[in-house]
Amino acid sequence: MMRLGHLLGGRWVDGEGEGTVLRDPTTGSPIATSSADGVALADAMAWARRVGGSQLRSMTFAQRGELLLSFADKLKEGRQAYYDAVLTNMGANKRDAVFDVDGAIAVLRYYGGLGRDLGDARFLLESEVAQMTRSVDFRVGHLLTSRHGLAIGINAFNFPAWGMFEKVATATLAGMPSLAKPATQTALVAYLMVRDLHEAHLIPEGVLSLLTAGGRELADLVEEEDTLAFTGSADTAAQLRSNRHLIARGARFNAEADSLNAIIALPDVDANSPSLACLIDAIVTEMTIKAGQKCTAIRRVIVPERLLDQVSEALAARLSALKVGDPRNPQVDMGPLVSRAQQESVIAGAALLAQEGKSLLGGANAVEFVDVDPKVAAVVPPTLIEIGDPSSARLVHELEVFGPCVAVMGYREVADGIELARRGRGSLVATVVSDDSSAFVEAALALGSLHGRLAQLNSRTVGENPGHGVVMPQAVHGGPGRAGGGEELGGLRALRFYLQRTAIQADVSALSSLRAVAGEMR
Repeated sequence: MMRLGHLLGGRWVDGEGEGTVLRDPTTGSPIATSSADGVALADAMAWARRVGGSQLRSMTFAQRGELLLSFADKLKEGRQAYYDAVLTNMGANKRDAVFDVDGAIAVLRYYGGLGRDLGDARFLLESEVAQMTRSVDFRVGHLLTSRHGLAIGINAFNFPAWGMFEKVATATLAGMPSLAKPATQTALVAYLMVRDLHEAHLIPEGVLSLLTAGGRELADLVEEEDTLAFTGSADTAAQLRSNRHLIARGARFNAEADSLNAIIALPDVDANSPSLACLIDAIVTEMTIKAGQKCTAIRRVIVPERLLDQVSEALAARLSALKVGDPRNPQVDMGPLVSRAQQESVIAGAALLAQEGKSLLGGANAVEFVDVDPKVAAVVPPTLIEIGDPSSARLVHELEVFGPCVAVMGYREVADGIELARRGRGSLVATVVSDDSSAFVEAALALGSLHGRLAQLNSRTVGENPGHGVVMPQAVHGGPGRAGGGEELGGLRALRFYLQRTAIQADVSALSSLRAVAGEMR
């Protein structure tokens, strides 16, 4: 089996003992191991702060951008190997692998391009300069400089490539070195990508470190100028957020956690509307990409009561026709979940949701699995549940089943539908299906305070809409409430997490001198 090491202190190191075994979720076969036992993590982190931080702060934004573009070019060369690794380690088909791997390359290219645009500056100055006193010669501006710390990124099991590099790209452009910690059970592709960059001598010393196992002590090792960005469960996010050492140090923390994302059809959508087909397509896509193991996947479908039967029947027909099994078979539409433990969690969660309504599709006999032994493979059928009384239901608005499971519910008045969407208590994204732009705007205003992103979907926009679950680097990613309260990406907005804002009170000539050598943050 392959042994996944750790890139720490500028070299590859290994832990003691067998460590964690990574398995192919389709066959159950072991494919790799990784251990961090005995690894001198604190020393490696201190080295990265000192060596990697110094290197990045000496580089201009344009140079940092070129570094990110060189990463993207190198990773593009190895895409097929990374696709294979995602299939073997995660049970994902080619479409799923492209979603993750090409997404990582795209975000590197995007932030590399932003670096070129920012040019030869090493820091930023906010565009607004305000008068402070009666004198017009003494003013205040706000300077943004790189923090002299380490950007720690802890990533979830479902996006080992994109999840890692969207954090690395933004931190690198901001001038902070990164320590990436992928989820150990799916760390293979992250390891291969970093290994290839290191072997190509593209990573300046200390700029990117990788820890493929362990990591529970990371929050206990942060320093004042470090940042800790976490993607994963709400429970783990709460544990990290309340870590006494992290609080005492005042290190910055960002979380992207659970999310009961909804798609809601407004009343103008009727049985003959072309936009209704767009809604069905969006739901099936979100259920099947990575077998629904996406933090942005649709979990709740909210439609006018008069459309409930039609939507449920259409979804049941589409989903029951899917082929579930070994992703190596090109005829298979959806592979397994990442592990047997995840399989058990999804089956148990779906059973709980079904108590609040009726199961329209799902269970052991819902589909005939293709080329797998269901006693070994972590396969689950697509599951569709209709909620009888969504206004009094509780679990459907509180329990995220992290797999190919959606709940469908109806509403009488649009205000009731909006309230159902808001009962998710904070989500990463909601899609609003409507042919009426004014109605969409009203819904967006009502939903905005509890959502990180809102997408318009109808037959006119479907060709331009990247998709409900697609996170684009131009848009912010994150959400309030149970979604973690964090925010990533969004163009240059992402850099603010890694930069220190300092008020500069000085005379006009000093501020002019500063502006002459600074990039501008709008």
